[in-house]
Amino acid sequence: MAKKYRVKCPKCGNVQNILESGPCAKCGETLSINQPGMIGLYRMGNMMGAATGFGIYLNEQPYGAIGNRESLYMPLPYGEYKMHIVCGMNRKCNDPVIKITPDDPFVCLKVHMNVGFIQNKFVIERADPSTMPET
Repeated sequence: MAKKYRVKCPKCGNVQNILESGPCAKCGETLSINQPGMIGLYRMGNMMGAATGFGIYLNEQPYGAIGNRESLYMPLPYGEYKMHIVCGMNRKCNDPVIKITPDDPFVCLKVHMNVGFIQNKFVIERADPSTMPET
């Protein structure tokens, strides 16, 4: 299966999945997957919240959602990115800061939900690229 790239249009802010560079579905601006860095994100499967997407925020800006047992790749320029995951009323997350640099241009992450007594918490942790399934 081909990699699914998640990009945000620089002109209108529309977030969409693409397989290769092409036009924005909303405004027609050319979107490119050719960026120096990339974040790979895999949502580990479980029954809690399986029917709903986990909302993704990069630097407190919405970046779409990720489904149960789904992988996606976000081409990004070098820099620091704070990632936050939400779902419904669940807002607790460990909010890691990801640094994409020339020495570390491809960062792989896995997200899962820790079920709590009163509130669930999302845990985002670094992963080996070989453990990233392409779904």
